[in-house]
Amino acid sequence: MKRLGFEIKMLTAIIPVDLKRRPNDIIKKSIFMSKMAQERNIKIVFGHNNRFTKYDYKIVKELQKYNNVKINSLTNRSDSINPSLLRNFAFDFVDTEYIILLDVDIYPDFELFEKYKNKIKKNINPFYVIPCLYLTKYGSESLKKHRSIDSIKNKYFGFSRKEFLHLANPSSITILQSNAFKKINGFDESFNGHGYEDFDFLVRLYLHYFMLEKPIDFLLDVPSRSPLFVTGFRKYLGRHCLDILLDKDIAFHLYHEKDNNDAYYTKRKDNYNIFVKKHKHNISTKKYIDETLITLFISRCYERGLKIQDYSVYFENKPGHIDRFDTLKKRIKFLLH
Repeated sequence: MKRLGFEIKMLTAIIPVDLKRRPNDIIKKSIFMSKMAQERNIKIVFGHNNRFTKYDYKIVKELQKYNNVKINSLTNRSDSINPSLLRNFAFDFVDTEYIILLDVDIYPDFELFEKYKNKIKKNINPFYVIPCLYLTKYGSESLKKHRSIDSIKNKYFGFSRKEFLHLANPSSITILQSNAFKKINGFDESFNGHGYEDFDFLVRLYLHYFMLEKPIDFLLDVPSRSPLFVTGFRKYLGRHCLDILLDKDIAFHLYHEKDNNDAYYTKRKDNYNIFVKKHKHNISTKKYIDETLITLFISRCYERGLKIQDYSVYFENKPGHIDRFDTLKKRIKFLLH
């Protein structure tokens, strides 16, 4: 049964993959994601930048084993990695009414994702952005081994530290109608490398549904480990996720090694400049007393009759000190830095 050219009940995850960096890790996670999606009858489209290496041949061969998976392979156009281009390329193969934007490093909690797809179907909200908890290597291995989401979530709210890095709110994990993706013209491919293409997408999506204002501090770019201490555009995007935080509905980002000097990550500054250039217009002179989401979160908690003590961990904004390093090698490296 179809409507407007889309299958009504199905959800498709669109995921960019470029094997220029950490190819074995990405292949392994792509296969894991595909297996989990098949169990839940979820579709996946991978937007694949085909560099025609042995890894590219391998991922295509492995993913073709899954009936619910499609691969839209783009012949490599440049040496750089462009997730925006690959997400748009993946969307070309979407035939369902709903999509979720994922990265290959996201743990495939499809039960959670379907829950929020169904909320969209019921017209509760037009889309949802799911907060994302970044795991250490130890936390990632524990989750993959035991597959107990409740267990690791309880550890987080119990202030265990060795499994977790920080909680991102908003994150790039967005569930929406496919038509909305079309109407805002998908991702802006001028963003190249890592960073800000997801924020740009969210700003345009929020504006499309008249859900965003741009006060005087909108362009502030100050990341935070706590989801409640965010400022600037992160605050104005993240305020719509407070009920999801109160419901403790969190996605998980599996660990991978990261080299901040890699060309992929050094693009962040350029991407932020693109973001500012695009969204510096129509900034108002309005200013809120609370620079963070703390007051709004507490008010929402009381409105719902919830105990603020049950969410104490959200207020934890401690910098990345030594107790966040989950291996002896990382602790020694930290001490010698």
